[in-house]
Amino acid sequence: MRTAAIIPAGSDGAALSRVLAALPSGHLEQVVVVGSSAGLVGEAVRRHGATSVEEPRPGHGRACLAGIAYVASAPPDVVVFLRGDGSDDAEELPAVLSPLFSPGVDFVMGSRSRGQPDPGAWPASVRFAHWVAARLILLLYGYRYTDLGPFRAVRWAAIRRLGPSDPDYGWLAEMQVNAARARVRVVEVPVSTRRARCARGTSEGFAGSLVAGLKVLLTILRPRPLGTPTGGRVA
Repeated sequence: MRTAAIIPAGSDGAALSRVLAALPSGHLEQVVVVGSSAGLVGEAVRRHGATSVEEPRPGHGRACLAGIAYVASAPPDVVVFLRGDGSDDAEELPAVLSPLFSPGVDFVMGSRSRGQPDPGAWPASVRFAHWVAARLILLLYGYRYTDLGPFRAVRWAAIRRLGPSDPDYGWLAEMQVNAARARVRVVEVPVSTRRARCARGTSEGFAGSLVAGLKVLLTILRPRPLGTPTGGRVA
């Protein structure tokens, strides 16, 4: 199973270096870091033999889309998405990939709700917002998620079918809603979450959370064409 990792990187080269160093060997054919290749970030990418893709514009979804576009010329079987700020535990990669060795599983999502978050790493307000989003997806689309976690692995064929396009806060919810509507079989596995090194100020973080929450709700409620049913569900 040829696997590529796409890692949106912030400005903290030290955090990114720890993420790249923690990726277990033998599981990834390619590691693509999306962001700026300048300074300590670029140095970390070169030191760990990853590939750098420039994307100066902000947005988690935009970075993931840039990574997808890069690997599309020689697509892998599976794409793993995780953050480069250290909040996702890269050592848990084998657990995230494991369900994809079973027939019929196309999408594995790391659930922080089922895992053991570090104290303060997943604030109650964010946890509640994700719970509300998950309940909305259940009510509207019939899929029971426990999280909108960023650590996930998806088969290349499923990515093309789901057609994610949101450039920022709606990326995670969009992929999960599209999976529910297309009846793709999704499996959740417990994952940890750590405190990100690049912490925002309180006011910026609160305002950002409000904007993100609104975008996620609009993404879930936005009408979209139904996918082709395949009898999938979240396990």
